[in-house]
Amino acid sequence: MTTEISKYSLSFTAASMKLPEFVYLARYILEHDIDIESDLPDANVIMRRDKSETNRRVFLELVRRMQALTTQQRKILTTLDADGKAQLAFLAICKAYPLIYDFVVEVVREKFVVLDFILTDANYQTFINRKSELHDELLAFSPSTLKKGRQVIWRILEQAGMITDTTERKIIPQFVHPKVVQVIKSEDPGLLKIFLYSDHEIKTLIP
Repeated sequence: MTTEISKYSLSFTAASMKLPEFVYLARYILEHDIDIESDLPDANVIMRRDKSETNRRVFLELVRRMQALTTQQRKILTTLDADGKAQLAFLAICKAYPLIYDFVVEVVREKFVVLDFILTDANYQTFINRKSELHDELLAFSPSTLKKGRQVIWRILEQAGMITDTTERKIIPQFVHPKVVQVIKSEDPGLLKIFLYSDHEIKTLIP
């Protein structure tokens, strides 16, 4: 990830992982040769539901995440098994939302490294308090919005297979699909930190 400070957004609260819809979007843009960087597919086709403002928000977040993936990452998304699909969807989320990336790398990964495997609400609040010094945009969010952000992050981590569930929140060691490792390595090996790779493990992947 870039060292430039990116503004934090909590727009991810509109949608957790939404893996079936995300995979469907990937398949649709490939089959219809859509340039997701400049063209939007029909939201109603992707969501396969009645048109509503909520579904529109979910759709736009899915597009944002898809745009965060490289072309190579998008191409293999539909070819992987369920775990591989979830891993690429999680990668897209971490790339699309700097807040989630930073939380995973600076909190989840650091706890895992020191063999502290339980995530707590206090971990999230401490992270928010610390980051508010650099990200004054966090100060504009109400406590209820920040609470919802925490709840959605727990849900995303559960859906990505990073934690056992949203109640116990025990961190799970990661076994990343070899093809996912390859497409991440081709872009930036440092992104493997989101899957709890140590600095040493990442260095061994760099030629």
